[in-house]
Amino acid sequence: MSKITQFSTIGALMAGHFRGEAPLSAFCSHRAFGLGCSAEISGELTIHEGQVHEATAGEALHCLSRETEIPFIQVTDYTPQQERAVTSINHENAQAQLSRFIRPDNIFLAVSIGGCFEHLILRRPHRADGGSRSVDEVAASQKVDRHEGIAGRLIGFWTPELFGRVSVPGFHFHFLDETSQISGHVLEFSAQKAVLSFEEKTTIEIVNPASAAFRALEIDVGALDEMIHRIEK
Repeated sequence: MSKITQFSTIGALMAGHFRGEAPLSAFCSHRAFGLGCSAEISGELTIHEGQVHEATAGEALHCLSRETEIPFIQVTDYTPQQERAVTSINHENAQAQLSRFIRPDNIFLAVSIGGCFEHLILRRPHRADGGSRSVDEVAASQKVDRHEGIAGRLIGFWTPELFGRVSVPGFHFHFLDETSQISGHVLEFSAQKAVLSFEEKTTIEIVNPASAAFRALEIDVGALDEMIHRIEK
């Protein structure tokens, strides 16, 4: 059973530390599965079978080179422990559906949901134009796309509420369609028939940025939980 490896934290990202500081090669094996974002939150990253797909508003989906430096990533090698056929799964009942097969409250899971989605809402940021911007400004200008009848898979993680300042609490999903042309951060989804798969991860390794800017970062912990829920959910 492999571990989750994570560069930086969702707390640091929400506090505005989104400069690229670590190369993808340091974290992504040829089997890598996961998600993240590119420098300055210019794109949502979806990682499948070692390929890192960047979804940016106004651009075709493309893969990043292993030398690309990123501000946040969460990856693992994925070998599902269970694969279950499910019906009528959506963003509102996914936790209840998962709980039929495993109690997730206090554990980390890598999770995938594959199928044809009748309803799917994705979010993609615009590429940074070189000027500085806050995380709220990034969120306010993102492009939201609605899809119907699209085949592919959700790729992501389940994080216990206890660790909600390290990673997004609950489910955090990105999507990759079966032709590798459409991707993004998942806001809503529903599928009448799908395959839910998951793997428990007993270890999560956090690699912090080594820069002086990260060490000097001031994080308003009191405001952090509300910001994560508002922006990531």
